[in-house]
Amino acid sequence: MSLVELRSRLRRSDRPAAFAVVVGDLLLCCVVLWWMVAGAGATTREEETASWILGAKVYGIWLAAGLVLFAGAGLPRTLLGHLAAMLLTPGVLFLLVMLLSLR
Repeated sequence: MSLVELRSRLRRSDRPAAFAVVVGDLLLCCVVLWWMVAGAGATTREEETASWILGAKVYGIWLAAGLVLFAGAGLPRTLLGHLAAMLLTPGVLFLLVMLLSLR
């Protein structure tokens, strides 16, 4: 299989790939936020800080890797879906947590 054939196959699968990527990003953001907030069983302030740092690294690497991968593969819908899901989900989850804490 040549590179041209591979690229055309990837471009044909852009729509289903975008859906799968957005669902995966939503799940990852929920898990990472829970991990950061719950502290993954942290009992001290240092463990909580380490949990926040690790969560931020996982989030940042996932965001950057997705942007590079989908831009390089020429998948515009998947790229925009990944970007939107990764940037909007933390804000929405934060607002949801804040609204639930007001009760």
